[in-house]
Amino acid sequence: MALLPGNFRVARSVLPILFAVVLSFVLFYGYTIQSGGDALHLPSIPFIKPKPTDRRPPTTYAPPTYKPTPTWTPAAVTDPFPLLATSTATPPPIPEYNIPRPNLHVEYGLDGIPPLYIGFTRQWPMLLQAVVSYITAGWPAESIYIVENTGVHNSNRDGKLSLQNPFYLNHTTLKRLGVNVVQTPVLLSFAQLQNFFLHEAYQHEHPYYFYSHQDAVVFSFEDGPDNTHRPGDGEWQFYDEDDKEEIMLPPSARQSGYRTIYENCLRELNQTVERGERWGIRWFQYDHLALVNREAMEAVGGYDTMIPYYISDCDFNGKLLMDGWTTKHRRVGIINDISSVMTDLGALYRLPHITPSFSDPNPLPPAVEAKIKSDKEKAAKEAEEKTAIDKAAKLAEAVNPPPVKRNTTTMPADPVEYFRILNQLGIDMGQHKYRDKDNLRNTWQTAQRGGVGEPFHYDAVGFGKAFEILTEAGKGVYREKWGHRDCDLALGTALRLEDQWRVEKDWEKPKEEPKKEPEKKEGR
Repeated sequence: MALLPGNFRVARSVLPILFAVVLSFVLFYGYTIQSGGDALHLPSIPFIKPKPTDRRPPTTYAPPTYKPTPTWTPAAVTDPFPLLATSTATPPPIPEYNIPRPNLHVEYGLDGIPPLYIGFTRQWPMLLQAVVSYITAGWPAESIYIVENTGVHNSNRDGKLSLQNPFYLNHTTLKRLGVNVVQTPVLLSFAQLQNFFLHEAYQHEHPYYFYSHQDAVVFSFEDGPDNTHRPGDGEWQFYDEDDKEEIMLPPSARQSGYRTIYENCLRELNQTVERGERWGIRWFQYDHLALVNREAMEAVGGYDTMIPYYISDCDFNGKLLMDGWTTKHRRVGIINDISSVMTDLGALYRLPHITPSFSDPNPLPPAVEAKIKSDKEKAAKEAEEKTAIDKAAKLAEAVNPPPVKRNTTTMPADPVEYFRILNQLGIDMGQHKYRDKDNLRNTWQTAQRGGVGEPFHYDAVGFGKAFEILTEAGKGVYREKWGHRDCDLALGTALRLEDQWRVEKDWEKPKEEPKKEPEKKEGR
């Protein structure tokens, strides 16, 4: 019995060791169950079981031959609005003169605010730039609807995609800006997306709506008249001389009668409806910003979804004109067709510590860019040598003053003076997009190439290639449908709406039937 106290002391010293062993066994057993028995591979942080690199069953076939690795890839994209990156951030105030008046739509005889739909599939920085430009130009955020057409279902809403993923979209940032997000059930083509806008208009009883593209930066006429012709500007159409003067000579931001791009759009809608026309579309820089009459879309059957991408607009516009619905190019503001992104979107809020600048999210290889620049300089020099400066050129210089020189150290505190610098930046961005005519218009679409391993990942280069294939297929459908190749169905042919799929190709000569030899009569 004298040994019991000692044994008890030994037992007490062993208890922590036994407890540690049992705890280790319990944790090991729990992890084994969670990891499907693969307990030899320790979990990474966060606690996610690593995916096997190859789950393919064994095969006896030879491995595939891979395409060459690209020698040039775009740099990683960056967040263009770092101010909203923190969890407690709120957007800065917009210029006071661009704040929309409450119930402005009522002043223009409208029962509700027509929505502005902006479709999005890929390249988040471009979308964010477009949205911020609309808001700071005076468009009410609550009437902007981002239609997320990514095909990744709830992955963006649940924060599962990274910035480098082409289909990344930040719901939190858009919510902070005050805009709405609508998700399509699956990835839609351009034609299907247009019909989805129509669907939304039906569901919410909007007889009219606006839509825009994400590769646009818009401004109001803050500095008054703007005579710069931008790529994408149409030949503006006017009802009379008074209408022309009011549109082309708008008051500036601090003058009586100043209207934002949003107010001009409401005015245009009111004026169009009151004129009683059978109208279909109003283009404000083709469809970089457009106003749609739901009744007209319904009358011609909407967009033909068998023509998924480019030239589907030619089909739709042709149907409108054939059926007697008017389309007009009207001017409501400054719209820049761009392919680049401002370095910091805080500039659109006129923050004086930010100097406006932009970068190309998908620049060409340096050698190619250098050749384009050299060719342009050579062409400009040849034109200068052949054409003397005459009175017309001097007059043009008076109407369109030389570009504003950007101060790289300090920015003006006055928002209108700041606007002049932003306006010139927008012009520069448009010229950059068309620096090689139309050949580089869509390079921005393949800028982001990350996201491997994330939900619903799709190879970015492959997506672009598939887009091109589907576009060409759609052009083939268009040609067969109308027997015509060009984008002038109503103005360049005698086709009628009911002629779809019923006519021969107009670029091919009709085949002549072989002449029959006269029958020889046998003599009696």
